[in-house]
Amino acid sequence: MNFILAASVLRSRFAPMPAWLHIGFCVFAAVVFGAIFIRKKTLSSLIWLLICDTTVVLQFYNDKISATAVAICEIFLFLILFWALANERIKEKKRLLREEEEKKHPEAFFPEDLNDIDKLIQSENQNIPDNSDDVIKNAFEDDGK
Repeated sequence: MNFILAASVLRSRFAPMPAWLHIGFCVFAAVVFGAIFIRKKTLSSLIWLLICDTTVVLQFYNDKISATAVAICEIFLFLILFWALANERIKEKKRLLREEEEKKHPEAFFPEDLNDIDKLIQSENQNIPDNSDDVIKNAFEDDGK
C-alpha cells in the first residue's frame, strides 16, 4: 500500500523521486558546486553543477523525447567532465613538478644577478645618437628621420 501512495507522489516516470525531494536536491547541488567553483575556480565543479541540475527538467516534461534529450545531455556532460578532470590533474602534476624543480635549483628559475643586463642596457643607451649636427655621430643613422 505504501508503494502505491509513494508512486502517486511521483510526477514523472523518468524521475523516480518525488518532485519536492528532487528539486531540493538540485538546489542543494547548485549551492554546493557553486561554492566549490567560487573557491577553486575549476571547470569540473561547474560541470558537476550542470550534471546534477539537468535532471530537474524531467519533473516538468515527462515524455520520451525530453527524457532522451536529458540522457544525451548527461552523457555529453560526463564526457566533458572526464576530459576536464584529466586536464586539471595534468596541470596540477606539472605545477607540482615545477615547484619541486624550483626547490632543487632555485638559481635556474630566479637568477639573482641581473647586473649584466643593466650594464648592457646602459651601454646601448649610450650608443643612441642624439639630434645634434655632429656628422660623425649621425653617420649611420637612418635617413628616414
